[in-house]
Amino acid sequence: MSNIDLQTGASDVPFFRHRIYSDKYPVFVKVWFRASILSPALDINTRTTLIELEMQPIQIKESVVIDNRNFSTTTSTLLDEANPPNIISVNIQPKASMKISEFESMISNLLVTGQLAPGEYRFELKLYSGSSEADLSLSDQDSKSMIVESPSGINLESPGGALADTSFNVVYTTYPVFNWSKGSCRNCETYIRVAEFKVGYHSSTEEAIRDERMLPFNQSDLWMRLDDVSTYQYPISGARNLEYGKIYVWQIKARVPTTSGMKDEVSSIYTFKIANPSQSTSPATEDLILEQLRQAIGDDQFNAIFGPGSTLEGFKSTGKISLNNTNIDKNTLQQILSQLAKKNLTINSVRVD
Repeated sequence: MSNIDLQTGASDVPFFRHRIYSDKYPVFVKVWFRASILSPALDINTRTTLIELEMQPIQIKESVVIDNRNFSTTTSTLLDEANPPNIISVNIQPKASMKISEFESMISNLLVTGQLAPGEYRFELKLYSGSSEADLSLSDQDSKSMIVESPSGINLESPGGALADTSFNVVYTTYPVFNWSKGSCRNCETYIRVAEFKVGYHSSTEEAIRDERMLPFNQSDLWMRLDDVSTYQYPISGARNLEYGKIYVWQIKARVPTTSGMKDEVSSIYTFKIANPSQSTSPATEDLILEQLRQAIGDDQFNAIFGPGSTLEGFKSTGKISLNNTNIDKNTLQQILSQLAKKNLTINSVRVD
Protein backbone atom coordinates (compact mmCIF):
# COMPACT_ATOMS: atom_id res chain seq x y z
CA MET A 1 0.00 0.00 0.00
CA SER A 2 2.87 2.37 0.75
CA ASN A 3 3.91 2.06 -2.91
CA ILE A 4 0.66 3.58 -4.20
CA ASP A 5 0.91 7.14 -5.50
CA LEU A 6 -2.39 8.83 -4.67
CA GLN A 7 -1.74 11.55 -7.25
CA THR A 8 -1.25 9.22 -10.22
CA GLY A 9 -2.43 5.79 -9.05
CA ALA A 10 0.96 4.33 -9.95
CA SER A 11 2.09 1.24 -8.02
CA ASP A 12 4.65 -1.52 -8.47
CA VAL A 13 2.57 -3.95 -6.35
CA PRO A 14 0.54 -6.42 -8.49
CA PHE A 15 -3.19 -5.92 -7.80
CA PHE A 16 -4.58 -7.17 -11.12
CA ARG A 17 -3.52 -8.46 -14.52
CA HIS A 18 -6.10 -9.34 -17.17
CA ARG A 19 -6.19 -9.97 -20.91
CA ILE A 20 -8.84 -8.07 -22.87
CA TYR A 21 -9.94 -9.86 -26.03
CA SER A 22 -12.95 -10.06 -28.34
CA ASP A 23 -14.45 -12.45 -30.87
CA LYS A 24 -14.62 -9.59 -33.34
CA TYR A 25 -12.22 -6.70 -33.98
CA PRO A 26 -11.94 -3.75 -33.91
CA VAL A 27 -13.80 -3.06 -30.69
CA PHE A 28 -13.95 -0.10 -28.31
CA VAL A 29 -13.17 -0.71 -24.62
CA LYS A 30 -13.00 1.27 -21.39
CA VAL A 31 -11.46 0.13 -18.08
CA TRP A 32 -12.37 1.32 -14.55
CA PHE A 33 -10.43 0.42 -11.39
CA ARG A 34 -10.95 1.19 -7.71
CA ALA A 35 -9.12 0.20 -4.52
CA SER A 36 -11.03 0.85 -1.29
CA ILE A 37 -10.67 0.23 2.44
CA LEU A 38 -12.91 -0.31 5.46
CA SER A 39 -10.96 -0.18 8.73
CA PRO A 40 -12.50 0.85 12.08
CA ALA A 41 -9.00 0.48 13.54
CA LEU A 42 -8.04 3.56 11.48
CA ASP A 43 -11.38 5.30 12.20
CA ILE A 44 -12.45 4.51 8.63
CA ASN A 45 -15.92 3.24 9.49
CA THR A 46 -17.44 3.44 6.00
CA ARG A 47 -15.97 2.10 2.80
CA THR A 48 -13.51 4.72 1.57
CA THR A 49 -11.88 4.94 -1.84
CA LEU A 50 -8.11 4.64 -1.78
CA ILE A 51 -7.73 5.35 -5.49
CA GLU A 52 -10.17 5.30 -8.41
CA LEU A 53 -9.00 5.43 -12.03
CA GLU A 54 -10.80 5.33 -15.37
CA MET A 55 -9.32 4.82 -18.81
CA GLN A 56 -11.01 6.74 -21.59
CA PRO A 57 -12.42 4.57 -24.44
CA ILE A 58 -9.85 3.15 -26.84
CA GLN A 59 -10.13 1.06 -29.99
CA ILE A 60 -8.26 -2.25 -30.02
CA LYS A 61 -7.51 -4.49 -33.00
CA GLU A 62 -6.02 -7.37 -31.04
CA SER A 63 -5.98 -8.62 -27.44
CA VAL A 64 -4.41 -6.32 -24.84
CA VAL A 65 -3.00 -7.11 -21.39
CA ILE A 66 -4.04 -4.68 -18.65
CA ASP A 67 -1.76 -4.65 -15.59
CA ASN A 68 -2.16 -2.22 -12.69
CA ARG A 69 1.62 -1.66 -12.73
CA ASN A 70 1.09 0.01 -16.11
CA PHE A 71 -2.26 1.62 -15.32
CA SER A 72 -1.90 5.16 -13.98
CA THR A 73 -2.27 8.75 -15.07
CA THR A 74 1.34 8.63 -16.26
CA THR A 75 0.56 5.79 -18.68
CA SER A 76 0.32 7.14 -22.23
CA THR A 77 0.55 4.02 -24.41
CA LEU A 78 -0.20 0.30 -24.38
CA LEU A 79 0.94 -2.47 -26.72
CA ASP A 80 -1.49 -5.08 -28.03
CA GLU A 81 -0.55 -8.71 -28.75
CA ALA A 82 -0.47 -8.43 -32.54
CA ASN A 83 2.69 -9.37 -34.43
CA PRO A 84 4.18 -6.81 -34.67
CA PRO A 85 2.33 -5.13 -31.78
CA ASN A 86 0.25 -2.02 -32.33
CA ILE A 87 0.85 1.04 -30.18
CA ILE A 88 -2.35 2.29 -28.56
CA SER A 89 -2.57 5.79 -27.10
CA VAL A 90 -4.40 5.86 -23.77
CA ASN A 91 -5.68 8.51 -21.39
CA ILE A 92 -6.20 7.41 -17.78
CA GLN A 93 -7.86 9.89 -15.44
CA PRO A 94 -8.14 9.91 -11.61
CA LYS A 95 -11.75 9.90 -10.42
CA ALA A 96 -11.22 9.93 -6.62
CA SER A 97 -8.57 9.31 -3.99
CA MET A 98 -8.23 9.04 -0.21
CA LYS A 99 -7.48 12.05 1.96
CA ILE A 100 -3.76 12.46 2.48
CA SER A 101 -4.20 12.44 6.29
CA GLU A 102 -6.02 9.07 6.21
CA PHE A 103 -3.45 7.61 3.84
CA GLU A 104 -0.56 8.76 6.04
CA SER A 105 -2.26 7.19 9.09
CA MET A 106 -2.54 3.88 7.25
CA ILE A 107 1.10 3.98 6.15
CA SER A 108 2.24 4.94 9.67
CA ASN A 109 0.44 1.91 11.10
CA LEU A 110 2.07 -0.27 8.43
CA LEU A 111 5.55 0.97 9.30
CA VAL A 112 5.02 0.52 13.06
CA THR A 113 3.35 -2.92 13.05
CA GLY A 114 4.85 -4.38 9.89
CA GLN A 115 1.40 -5.20 8.51
CA LEU A 116 -1.73 -3.48 7.26
CA ALA A 117 -4.26 -2.25 9.79
CA PRO A 118 -7.13 -4.66 10.47
CA GLY A 119 -9.94 -4.21 7.99
CA GLU A 120 -11.24 -5.13 4.56
CA TYR A 121 -9.28 -4.09 1.47
CA ARG A 122 -11.19 -4.39 -1.80
CA PHE A 123 -9.99 -4.18 -5.41
CA GLU A 124 -12.55 -3.77 -8.20
CA LEU A 125 -12.11 -3.83 -11.96
CA LYS A 126 -14.78 -3.20 -14.62
CA LEU A 127 -14.56 -3.55 -18.39
CA TYR A 128 -16.91 -1.78 -20.79
CA SER A 129 -17.02 -2.59 -24.50
CA GLY A 130 -18.99 -1.81 -27.64
CA SER A 131 -18.86 -1.16 -31.36
CA SER A 132 -18.36 2.58 -30.76
CA GLU A 133 -17.54 4.98 -27.96
CA ALA A 134 -21.22 5.88 -27.70
CA ASP A 135 -22.61 2.39 -27.02
CA LEU A 136 -20.25 1.03 -24.38
CA SER A 137 -21.79 -1.31 -21.81
CA LEU A 138 -20.45 -3.38 -18.92
CA SER A 139 -19.12 -6.63 -20.38
CA ASP A 140 -17.04 -8.05 -17.51
CA GLN A 141 -15.96 -7.27 -13.97
CA ASP A 142 -13.85 -8.66 -11.16
CA SER A 143 -13.68 -7.92 -7.43
CA LYS A 144 -11.30 -9.24 -4.79
CA SER A 145 -11.43 -8.57 -1.06
CA MET A 146 -8.63 -9.09 1.42
CA ILE A 147 -9.52 -9.39 5.12
CA VAL A 148 -6.75 -8.43 7.52
CA GLU A 149 -7.19 -9.57 11.13
CA SER A 150 -5.43 -8.34 14.21
CA PRO A 151 -4.87 -11.43 16.35
CA SER A 152 -6.22 -10.74 19.84
CA GLY A 153 -5.21 -14.09 21.32
CA ILE A 154 -7.27 -17.13 22.23
CA ASN A 155 -8.70 -17.32 25.73
CA LEU A 156 -9.77 -20.72 27.04
CA GLU A 157 -12.82 -20.58 29.31
CA SER A 158 -13.88 -24.07 30.39
CA PRO A 159 -13.36 -26.76 31.41
CA GLY A 160 -10.12 -26.61 33.30
CA GLY A 161 -7.35 -24.33 34.40
CA ALA A 162 -3.84 -24.72 35.78
CA LEU A 163 -2.42 -28.19 36.37
CA ALA A 164 -1.86 -27.42 40.06
CA ASP A 165 -5.58 -26.85 40.57
CA THR A 166 -7.22 -29.97 39.14
CA SER A 167 -9.14 -30.41 42.41
CA PHE A 168 -11.16 -27.39 41.38
CA ASN A 169 -11.27 -28.09 37.64
CA VAL A 170 -13.48 -31.18 37.73
CA VAL A 171 -16.17 -32.24 35.26
CA TYR A 172 -18.70 -35.02 35.68
CA THR A 173 -19.08 -36.25 32.12
CA THR A 174 -16.85 -38.05 29.64
CA TYR A 175 -18.25 -35.79 26.91
CA PRO A 176 -17.31 -32.34 28.21
CA VAL A 177 -18.13 -29.13 26.36
CA PHE A 178 -15.09 -26.99 25.55
CA ASN A 179 -15.52 -23.20 25.50
CA TRP A 180 -13.10 -20.51 24.37
CA SER A 181 -13.03 -17.04 22.81
CA LYS A 182 -11.11 -15.84 19.75
CA GLY A 183 -11.83 -12.13 20.05
CA SER A 184 -13.08 -10.55 16.84
CA CYS A 185 -11.33 -13.05 14.60
CA ARG A 186 -13.29 -13.75 11.40
CA ASN A 187 -12.41 -16.12 8.59
CA CYS A 188 -10.13 -18.02 10.97
CA GLU A 189 -9.40 -21.72 10.80
CA THR A 190 -9.99 -23.30 14.22
CA TYR A 191 -8.34 -26.45 15.58
CA ILE A 192 -8.49 -28.44 18.85
CA ARG A 193 -6.50 -31.21 20.49
CA VAL A 194 -7.02 -33.19 23.70
CA ALA A 195 -4.57 -35.52 25.45
CA GLU A 196 -4.27 -37.42 28.72
CA PHE A 197 -1.94 -36.10 31.41
CA LYS A 198 -0.30 -39.11 33.05
CA VAL A 199 0.81 -38.30 36.59
CA GLY A 200 4.38 -39.48 37.20
CA TYR A 201 5.02 -39.85 33.47
CA HIS A 202 4.50 -36.39 32.00
CA SER A 203 6.58 -33.61 33.49
CA SER A 204 4.47 -30.80 32.01
CA THR A 205 1.22 -30.08 30.20
CA GLU A 206 3.26 -29.23 27.08
CA GLU A 207 4.77 -32.72 27.13
CA ALA A 208 1.34 -34.31 27.59
CA ILE A 209 -0.36 -32.37 24.77
CA ARG A 210 2.39 -33.45 22.35
CA ASP A 211 2.21 -37.08 23.45
CA GLU A 212 -0.46 -39.59 22.49
CA ARG A 213 -3.65 -37.67 21.77
CA MET A 214 -7.23 -38.58 22.57
CA LEU A 215 -8.41 -36.13 19.90
CA PRO A 216 -7.69 -36.27 17.02
CA PHE A 217 -7.84 -40.06 16.95
CA ASN A 218 -5.29 -40.34 14.13
CA GLN A 219 -1.90 -39.85 15.77
CA SER A 220 -0.40 -38.53 12.54
CA ASP A 221 -2.67 -35.47 12.93
CA LEU A 222 -1.47 -32.92 15.46
CA TRP A 223 -4.80 -31.05 15.47
CA MET A 224 -8.43 -31.63 14.51
CA ARG A 225 -9.98 -28.88 12.43
CA LEU A 226 -13.35 -27.47 13.52
CA ASP A 227 -15.86 -25.10 12.00
CA ASP A 228 -15.46 -21.42 12.87
CA VAL A 229 -16.89 -21.95 16.37
CA SER A 230 -16.03 -21.11 19.97
CA THR A 231 -17.65 -24.12 21.65
CA TYR A 232 -17.30 -27.82 20.96
CA GLN A 233 -18.53 -30.99 22.69
CA TYR A 234 -16.24 -33.98 22.87
CA PRO A 235 -17.49 -36.37 20.15
CA ILE A 236 -19.13 -39.74 20.72
CA SER A 237 -17.23 -41.21 17.76
CA GLY A 238 -14.01 -40.39 15.94
CA ALA A 239 -12.03 -39.92 19.17
CA ARG A 240 -10.63 -42.03 21.98
CA ASN A 241 -12.90 -42.46 24.99
CA LEU A 242 -12.25 -40.27 28.01
CA GLU A 243 -12.35 -42.07 31.38
CA TYR A 244 -13.46 -41.21 34.90
CA GLY A 245 -10.68 -40.48 37.36
CA LYS A 246 -8.18 -39.34 34.74
CA ILE A 247 -6.67 -35.93 34.03
CA TYR A 248 -6.76 -34.40 30.55
CA VAL A 249 -5.27 -31.37 28.82
CA TRP A 250 -6.67 -29.43 25.87
CA GLN A 251 -5.62 -26.61 23.59
CA ILE A 252 -7.02 -24.48 20.74
CA LYS A 253 -5.25 -23.12 17.66
CA ALA A 254 -6.50 -20.50 15.21
CA ARG A 255 -4.97 -19.79 11.81
CA VAL A 256 -5.42 -16.08 11.13
CA PRO A 257 -5.17 -14.49 7.65
CA THR A 258 -2.61 -11.68 7.48
CA THR A 259 -0.95 -9.77 4.66
CA SER A 260 2.04 -12.11 4.93
CA GLY A 261 -0.08 -15.29 4.84
CA MET A 262 -1.73 -17.45 7.49
CA LYS A 263 -0.43 -16.98 11.03
CA ASP A 264 -0.90 -19.54 13.81
CA GLU A 265 -2.25 -18.34 17.15
CA VAL A 266 -2.08 -21.02 19.87
CA SER A 267 -3.84 -20.85 23.23
CA SER A 268 -2.49 -21.80 26.61
CA ILE A 269 -3.13 -25.36 27.84
CA TYR A 270 -5.98 -26.09 30.25
CA THR A 271 -6.17 -29.13 32.54
CA PHE A 272 -9.26 -30.84 33.94
CA LYS A 273 -10.16 -34.04 35.75
CA ILE A 274 -13.19 -36.24 35.11
CA ALA A 275 -15.03 -37.40 38.24
CA ASN A 276 -17.63 -40.15 38.36
CA PRO A 277 -21.04 -38.56 39.07
CA SER A 278 -22.23 -41.75 40.80
CA GLN A 279 -19.67 -41.04 43.52
CA SER A 280 -20.47 -37.34 43.75
CA THR A 281 -22.20 -37.62 47.16
CA SER A 282 -19.14 -39.05 48.91
CA PRO A 283 -17.50 -36.99 51.68
CA ALA A 284 -14.58 -36.25 49.39
CA THR A 285 -16.92 -34.77 46.80
CA GLU A 286 -18.77 -32.75 49.43
CA ASP A 287 -15.44 -31.29 50.54
CA LEU A 288 -14.64 -30.56 46.90
CA ILE A 289 -17.90 -28.67 46.39
CA LEU A 290 -17.26 -26.52 49.44
CA GLU A 291 -13.70 -25.84 48.31
CA GLN A 292 -14.97 -24.82 44.89
CA LEU A 293 -17.44 -22.45 46.51
CA ARG A 294 -14.68 -20.98 48.69
CA GLN A 295 -12.47 -20.27 45.67
CA ALA A 296 -15.41 -18.85 43.73
CA ILE A 297 -16.79 -16.42 46.33
CA GLY A 298 -13.70 -15.71 48.43
CA ASP A 299 -12.74 -16.59 52.02
CA ASP A 300 -14.59 -13.72 53.72
CA GLN A 301 -17.94 -14.38 52.09
CA PHE A 302 -17.52 -18.16 52.44
CA ASN A 303 -16.82 -17.93 56.18
CA ALA A 304 -19.77 -15.60 56.67
CA ILE A 305 -22.10 -18.17 55.08
CA PHE A 306 -20.55 -21.55 55.99
CA GLY A 307 -18.13 -20.79 58.84
CA PRO A 308 -18.55 -21.35 62.62
CA GLY A 309 -21.72 -19.73 63.98
CA SER A 310 -23.06 -19.07 60.48
CA THR A 311 -26.45 -20.09 59.14
CA LEU A 312 -25.01 -22.96 57.08
CA GLU A 313 -22.41 -24.28 59.52
CA GLY A 314 -22.02 -28.02 58.90
CA PHE A 315 -23.63 -27.78 55.47
CA LYS A 316 -23.66 -30.97 53.38
CA SER A 317 -24.72 -31.14 49.76
CA THR A 318 -27.80 -33.20 48.87
CA GLY A 319 -26.63 -33.55 45.27
CA LYS A 320 -29.63 -31.56 44.00
CA ILE A 321 -28.68 -28.29 42.31
CA SER A 322 -31.00 -25.69 40.76
CA LEU A 323 -30.42 -22.43 38.93
CA ASN A 324 -33.34 -20.00 38.60
CA ASN A 325 -35.73 -22.82 39.61
CA THR A 326 -34.28 -25.12 36.94
CA ASN A 327 -32.32 -28.25 37.84
CA ILE A 328 -28.73 -28.30 36.58
CA ASP A 329 -26.04 -30.97 36.71
CA LYS A 330 -22.69 -30.79 38.48
CA ASN A 331 -20.88 -30.09 35.22
CA THR A 332 -22.92 -26.92 34.70
CA LEU A 333 -22.28 -25.91 38.32
CA GLN A 334 -18.59 -26.53 37.75
CA GLN A 335 -18.54 -24.15 34.77
CA ILE A 336 -20.37 -21.44 36.73
CA LEU A 337 -18.00 -21.72 39.69
CA SER A 338 -15.04 -21.68 37.34
CA GLN A 339 -16.28 -18.45 35.72
CA LEU A 340 -16.78 -16.92 39.18
CA ALA A 341 -13.27 -17.88 40.26
CA LYS A 342 -11.84 -16.31 37.09
CA LYS A 343 -13.83 -13.10 37.70
CA ASN A 344 -15.77 -13.57 34.46
CA LEU A 345 -18.99 -13.55 36.54
CA THR A 346 -19.89 -11.56 39.64
CA ILE A 347 -22.35 -12.23 42.48
CA ASN A 348 -24.91 -9.47 42.95
CA SER A 349 -26.58 -10.93 46.04
CA VAL A 350 -26.86 -14.12 48.12
CA ARG A 351 -30.10 -15.55 49.52
CA VAL A 352 -30.25 -18.52 51.89
CA ASP A 353 -33.46 -20.62 51.78
